[in-house]
Amino acid sequence: MLFNNTHLNIAGRFAMGLALFMLAPLILSFAGGHPDSQAFLLSVLISLGLGLALVLIFGVRKELRIRDGYILVGLLWTGAGLLGALPLYFYGAAGPFVNAFFESVSGFTTTGATILLDIEAMPPGILLWRSMTHWLGGMGIIVLSVAFLPRLGAGAMQLFKAEVPGPSAEKLLPRVKETAKVLWGLYVFLTLLQTVLLRLAGLDWFEAVNHAFATMATGGFSTQNASVAGFNNPLVEAIIIAFMIAAGINFTIYYYAYNRRWRLIKNESELKFYGFVLAMAAAFLTVNLAVSGTFASWIESLRHGVFQAVSITTTTGFTSADFDQWPPFARGLLFTLKFLGGSAGSTGGAIKQIRILILLKIGFREFSRLLHPKVVRPVRVGAKVFPEEMLHHVTGFFILYMVVFLAGGLAVSAMGVDMVSSFSASAACVGNIGPGLDLVGPLNNYNVLPDAAKWILSVSMLLGRLEIYTFLLFMVLPFSKLTKKI
Repeated sequence: MLFNNTHLNIAGRFAMGLALFMLAPLILSFAGGHPDSQAFLLSVLISLGLGLALVLIFGVRKELRIRDGYILVGLLWTGAGLLGALPLYFYGAAGPFVNAFFESVSGFTTTGATILLDIEAMPPGILLWRSMTHWLGGMGIIVLSVAFLPRLGAGAMQLFKAEVPGPSAEKLLPRVKETAKVLWGLYVFLTLLQTVLLRLAGLDWFEAVNHAFATMATGGFSTQNASVAGFNNPLVEAIIIAFMIAAGINFTIYYYAYNRRWRLIKNESELKFYGFVLAMAAAFLTVNLAVSGTFASWIESLRHGVFQAVSITTTTGFTSADFDQWPPFARGLLFTLKFLGGSAGSTGGAIKQIRILILLKIGFREFSRLLHPKVVRPVRVGAKVFPEEMLHHVTGFFILYMVVFLAGGLAVSAMGVDMVSSFSASAACVGNIGPGLDLVGPLNNYNVLPDAAKWILSVSMLLGRLEIYTFLLFMVLPFSKLTKKI
């Protein structure tokens, strides 16, 4: 049997929890008399019914093994994509089920790649659900489950480690359940704060909530066809920039700040590197846009250069302008930024800043060894010395990440899609960013791609969100006899 009783029981609890979140767009649709209310009602009933059946039929074991953590994380994320697609499919917003699944996975993985042709024509319930999938997936549906699902016991740490992004899953408090609650508390507070600020900046409450959900999750789904550019509001853009930067910071930093542990923050090398990357990317883009005459003034160049540098680096994917029409250098730089991502422990995707920093340190060490082969030089980031095992893990992750990116790009191009569109789509999906270039550029969408390409890119999004190894293990472990004892 691929999944045991524990897996299916927890999956059932998760399905019922997801149905409860669907109640928000359901109530909004019923209250406004919108045509998507029946789709949400049916989706809630299916999710609740399936979840209840699984809980009643299958019991749960007290302890989860390491392999159970990986299997459960993969199962719940795949299940979220399938159940989350139901409202879109039943309403007919996305056409065939592959489109609804792609949109749902894009939401939960905070990718923001869409297949909807006219977003502004969608009813409020559908738009709210898209943003909610972002918000739930941003901090992590497993972290949320660990915080509130009962009877996970010591196995909660296995789930936590399998989902939380970064080279290591760091506990802020002795109990992982309390850590999960702290993380979600910080997440909720920042979301509420941004919502209020966006409302004061001129957005209505619905737009403010949707864009706060998408920003804090570094997702990128918007209520506008033209994304944030549709508002043409510099103050809104400035607020979103600030919170995109905040969402790309390791949430441990906020916990340190709350407890006034300023020394720990001061010594955070990844935070400094993250700020340096954002500053350099924004500066290069601004200068290139100004010198090339893309915008009429330096102020406009600065406005859009900073916004897109932050949006792409943090993997949010909002757009303030059609960067597909920018000069080659700007497009190339934005493509490069797709691989960097936010900090470990943030809601950002891609490779992560700490891994980039470690890889640079490894490169400098190997260069130094050519001159001094007998000198032992540990890789140090700030005050922390990384063991060789961690360095091998980071190097292996980078190689696997690039293999997934190249394989996805080649697979999509094999279906007749041009090379720029194929590889930018692959980079955008595995990095959980959203907009690519050409056919999948900021003013286009993924609906033009073949159905097979959408399935492949959906898997790429899950691989990217679950840090490659976790989802690969999910696909391999249930069938592997060699890992039964893990």
